[in-house]
Amino acid sequence: MKKFLVISLILFLILFTAIIKNSTKRIDDEIFTIKEDIRGLKKDFDNIKLEFDYLSSTEKLLELQNLF
Repeated sequence: MKKFLVISLILFLILFTAIIKNSTKRIDDEIFTIKEDIRGLKKDFDNIKLEFDYLSSTEKLLELQNLF
């Protein structure tokens, strides 16, 4: 009876560890995907901010008006 309990406990711990490991891997994959999305959005934001700063400057607008 004692052997059965020990073997059952070991099998339960192995199963529990496998479930935890798979859950952690899935969460890590989601985090990686979200970080990649954020990286792309930051790049777009920086480009849009640069364009806004460039075009919102009165000196630049007057220069562009005179140019065109």
